[in-house]
Amino acid sequence: MSKKPTGTGRKGVRQAVESAEVVAFPSGGASVEQGRPPPGVSRRFSRDESGLWRRPTDDGAPPLFIAGPIDLLAETRDAEGNGWGLLLGWTDRDGVRHEEAFPRAMFSGEAGELRSRLANGGLTLASSTAAKNAFTEWLALIATEERARSVSRIGWHAFLSGNVFVLPTATFGMADERVVLQQESPEPDLFGVSGTVEEWRDRIGALCRGNSRLTLAASAAFAAPLLTLMGEDGGGFSLMGASRLGKSTALRVAASVCGGTMQAGAEGYVRSWRATGNALESVALAACDGLLCLDELGQLDPREAGDTAYMLSNGCGKARASRTGGARAVTRWRVLFLSTGERTLADINAEAGRATKAGQEVRFVDMPADAGAGLGLFERLHHADAPGELAEHLRAETAQLYGAPFRAFLTRLTQRLATESEQTVRDALRARMIELTDHYLRNWPQASGQVRSVARRFAIVALGGELATGFGLTGWDDDTAPELVRLCFDAWLTARGTAGRREDEQAIERLRDFIGKNGEGRFERWVDPQATDAPQSGDPSEPPGERFRTQMRAGWKRWQKLDDGRMGWMFYLTSAGMNEALTGLNARDAKRVLVERGFLVPGTDGKLAKVISPPGLRSVRAYEVRPIILGSDAGDAG
Repeated sequence: MSKKPTGTGRKGVRQAVESAEVVAFPSGGASVEQGRPPPGVSRRFSRDESGLWRRPTDDGAPPLFIAGPIDLLAETRDAEGNGWGLLLGWTDRDGVRHEEAFPRAMFSGEAGELRSRLANGGLTLASSTAAKNAFTEWLALIATEERARSVSRIGWHAFLSGNVFVLPTATFGMADERVVLQQESPEPDLFGVSGTVEEWRDRIGALCRGNSRLTLAASAAFAAPLLTLMGEDGGGFSLMGASRLGKSTALRVAASVCGGTMQAGAEGYVRSWRATGNALESVALAACDGLLCLDELGQLDPREAGDTAYMLSNGCGKARASRTGGARAVTRWRVLFLSTGERTLADINAEAGRATKAGQEVRFVDMPADAGAGLGLFERLHHADAPGELAEHLRAETAQLYGAPFRAFLTRLTQRLATESEQTVRDALRARMIELTDHYLRNWPQASGQVRSVARRFAIVALGGELATGFGLTGWDDDTAPELVRLCFDAWLTARGTAGRREDEQAIERLRDFIGKNGEGRFERWVDPQATDAPQSGDPSEPPGERFRTQMRAGWKRWQKLDDGRMGWMFYLTSAGMNEALTGLNARDAKRVLVERGFLVPGTDGKLAKVISPPGLRSVRAYEVRPIILGSDAGDAG
């Protein structure tokens, strides 16, 4: 501590400056050697308990106050030796300690943004021009031998000493150096903590027992960090159903595992779909290797829904040009997301006039929120008398308890990685995931690759809940997460309607809709004279009278005897008409499916299109489609 001035005026100031001691910083940097100042202090500056001062350049001039007490804890750089910065520490007026890493790129100008962030953290800063310039000079001169590794996003990071998981205010795992989050524009810290693991387990985790959707939600929060360890792709689930089913309750339970804010509780961790695609990139990056909770899918711009589903799951942002025209670094992340909405992704795409691709449905799994027990989202009410009462109780509990389970899970997981080899842990996790996937598909041995991919994601979620249970964080039985998540998978598969490829069903749906919608308008009538010779009144062999003129012809509809012996329309589509009907699908695969299902009749020459001779034309190739496609999925394969 510096001595107080014994006098006033120039003499008193000179005594104060000469008697001021340079305080060593808590980082434990190198001591003074051969007249060199301690780390973080230049000869031009002094620092004591009252703050940071610039020594006068003229005899008799008073020292210049620059800022409150601030410490240099370490110099930072990333794993490649770039992105150098400073790890600074200070204590605000309430006695709360702050530590934050700032890139040196922020010091190149007047350091206005840096000053704003320090002031926002409660550091006192002088406002005069001379003080601002002196502060910038101090930043340029300070140095220390203490080092820390900087990372630009949260989540897993690999170093030579092992993997570490970084949160805004904590790091889990072992590294040779301290690892800190360093960002030019930091995201708000949503990984707050309130309450203990035991309180969360007894007051929230216990209520998930017997409720499949709540168990899925909580397990997904624990499963999110496993994706990178297992080398699995991102993706997510959307709880879909009518309003007031309790979808937001499941989202709050999932959020309470990960974090929250003092103002909103666990709900503060939940993000909104009401954002542009570019903004959602930042949101995904701020939740990397964690669970991304998104509320109300209906607020997403329908024109961006399909692309957003791919973006979140593929973990890659949009490629952009820099100010000089070169390529900027593409942002990358890996997230597991949980969403809510009253409509499916297909409904949102249809609103924008776009088809939903099978790849989107695999990455963005629409799961019924209604558990089918007549209680909305719930199957078991525990102490509550009504679903609404349980939902309100969970809302109140998640407002008070959040964040502790996720940190405890990361602590136990990184301890396991430290005691066992990373490959051993990965192999064990993957083996259990495969075992659960096979268990979920035991009744569907012929399931398509798409269904298996979704079953794999459900298995990862179950694995997260099972692992957290083994760590003593949930209070569930050993089989609670695997079995209740299985119920959710079965509900999804039932709603999907098939264990086959979605493109197969889409091929049938597209062709059925095309024929049904265009009927008389685009299919020219083809009636053979012998089929209508001397028809009797009410004769079933006589076709109905013509009502429309054919325009933009897509093919013909021929009145002929069908496979069951009755007269009816057989449809013949031109090549252009068939391609139009199957727009957005792989035409070759779609036609193969139509043949296998018995809807498309191949030609005798081995080609799918037959040679026909409609009225006025000769030798036209067209696809013969049985009329049963308008009313059956089964077809007539024989």
